[in-house]
Amino acid sequence: MTMQTAQRVSKNTVSRVLNGLMFLGGCFLVGSGWLMDERLPRGRGEGGVRPTLLGMNRHDWGTWHAWAGYALAALVVIHLALHGRWLVKIAAQQKPWRLVAGLVAGLAVVGFFLLAPVKR
Repeated sequence: MTMQTAQRVSKNTVSRVLNGLMFLGGCFLVGSGWLMDERLPRGRGEGGVRPTLLGMNRHDWGTWHAWAGYALAALVVIHLALHGRWLVKIAAQQKPWRLVAGLVAGLAVVGFFLLAPVKR
């Protein structure tokens, strides 16, 4: 096995693991979001008791949901960095401005939620 083949296998392995983690992270986000929206309603349940799942109430699940989102965002950034050449060559069709425009649009969406004024 040549050094180039060993590097290719290593990158493929990293990519598979990363893709699997992103899939599971996305599934966790969908499941925990659905759980909070449908099965753990806001406020107190019957008899003034908050419903729980696995000993955690809606607020606890919200914390897990948020941290899973942060982790998934980090995995996506790593994924994009590992596939940078593909993004420029194939996705942007050799026109780097397209890639930059997509990244700027994504950052603008995130920036909106970080910087938009919140009424209290």
